[in-house]
Amino acid sequence: MFGRKLFSILLLAILAGCAEPKYVKGSDSGSEGTNAQESKADCQATFSNSQLCLAWHWEKKPTSTEMGSLVFKTYRLNSLDQTPIEVDLTTTPQVVLWMPSMGHGSIPTQTARVDEGTYRASNVFFIMPGDWEIRFQVKNGTEVIDETHINLVF
Repeated sequence: MFGRKLFSILLLAILAGCAEPKYVKGSDSGSEGTNAQESKADCQATFSNSQLCLAWHWEKKPTSTEMGSLVFKTYRLNSLDQTPIEVDLTTTPQVVLWMPSMGHGSIPTQTARVDEGTYRASNVFFIMPGDWEIRFQVKNGTEVIDETHINLVF
């Protein structure tokens, strides 16, 4: 009988120790949970007219002998929780590689739409080392109607 009571007390203590499940993350940082923080977008650049955000990454980083490619997304931030909502541009944007200190660019890139608000620029090649801009342009014919750029050293 004493063994049953001891067993019951130990079982109760073990079960009480597991009252907070470890698979559920609590929110100690106010009203926003971890999932809301993780879903917020990193607006790496903003188009001057439309105020759309742009995020990009190298798909294949160019070298001094090989062309590369990059993927970029255009989106707006949801007004409620700042999560990204992909937005197609009015025309397929052009990607221009420009070296401001030298006043010239590189060979033309080719841009294609991959999915809604997602584009790939190929033939990315920097003809010399130095400070470069990657200019993301939306054009109407030859007129640039919206633009943003990223500075980098290559």
